[in-house]
Amino acid sequence: MRFPTTVVLFVLTVITVSAILLVVSSSALSWDLFPQILLFTLLVVVASYLIVEDPAGGVVSATGTLFYVAIYVFSPVDAFFVVSLGYAIGNTLPRSWVTWRACFNGAQMGLSVLLGSLAYRGLGGHPGALAFASQVLPSVLGPLIHQMANNFFVGFVISQVRGVSFVRTWVSFVRDPLWSNLLTIPTAILIAILYTRVHHAFVLVFLVSLPFQRWATILYLKQRGIYTKIIESLVRAGELSLPGTTGHARRVADLSVAIGRELGLIERDIESIEFGALLHDIGMIGLDDALASGSAHSDSRRWIDAHVQKGSEIVGELPRREIAQMVLDHHTAFSGTSGRGGRERKPISVATRIIALAEEVDSRLHGLFPYSEAQSLESVLRFVASSRGTMFDPRVVDAFVRVVRKEATAGLADLSLEELPSFAVEGINDP
Repeated sequence: MRFPTTVVLFVLTVITVSAILLVVSSSALSWDLFPQILLFTLLVVVASYLIVEDPAGGVVSATGTLFYVAIYVFSPVDAFFVVSLGYAIGNTLPRSWVTWRACFNGAQMGLSVLLGSLAYRGLGGHPGALAFASQVLPSVLGPLIHQMANNFFVGFVISQVRGVSFVRTWVSFVRDPLWSNLLTIPTAILIAILYTRVHHAFVLVFLVSLPFQRWATILYLKQRGIYTKIIESLVRAGELSLPGTTGHARRVADLSVAIGRELGLIERDIESIEFGALLHDIGMIGLDDALASGSAHSDSRRWIDAHVQKGSEIVGELPRREIAQMVLDHHTAFSGTSGRGGRERKPISVATRIIALAEEVDSRLHGLFPYSEAQSLESVLRFVASSRGTMFDPRVVDAFVRVVRKEATAGLADLSLEELPSFAVEGINDP
């Protein structure tokens, strides 16, 4: 994969700055604490090595707690050395990464912990006083500064590679794991108290717990995988009931995810959107006779209302209730009118607005119910443009057009850039 020049320069800059800091600050390293530093570095290596591959992308590890502990118990320089070296080595072993990638990950994580440690000490944080009320603010803000810095480094690279807004990517990266990060802080404080007040060997308790943490993570990911398989089975059942719709749910899901990413939504919302898009037409099961006879086309509004109601009842049995609401509302106009007797509904979610547009686009492109024949991409784009602000959320429309632009640029869409509607914008404003 060829990376943009901005990414290459950014990565080289981060690695260079980190290398210079390692050399310059080596004289300030607490050499009298070398055994503790070495022990902690080895622990970071082991924790970084015991990763779990996430089927949705990326990996899960238990290093976050250790980084917080490093912020609490070491000086900023010591914490920087421990994390940058340990994380770089630990990431190299299980992933067989090329040198620059391992160096960048170690460098950015070390710099992030350095900033968090400086914030912790600057706010009055002291390892020996972690249990006191005066330490609450620095004990919380230190790790959060570290996370924000880490999200900055990673968010910048990903935003440049994907060609999306850096600010939105950064904000979503900070917001998505915020609660899990906050819930990790008490554990890190407890380990730090044992480390500073009892004996530094107590940090090995964390080492003993690593296999159990990894096991729990694997169980969680397997449970999520089972949930995904249930959804895929429901989708296949729907496609068997209506053979002409094969691939429709996946195409709608892919387009919805692309729009969601373009809007900078957090990963949990992206996942819900994908599930909702896959299941949006599950209520069509059993309607094959009505479609074959033409009765569904003669009274499409009634059948649309029937299938969203039936679909929401089916999906309502799943644990994530927001997906059932997406299925129920995916034919509701952006203005809030559902078409069910013209009654006004409460504003629909952004996720549902995304699925509504993606579903309409794919149905028109492939001539699916309630349409009798396929339409060209140009005519679909003109329809979307004319429905901006009425049937479709303007922000979602703008994001959709940017997705189409990128596909056209990459040669994935049979459409020249000049044919895109003139309303397309380069950025989106917050509501």
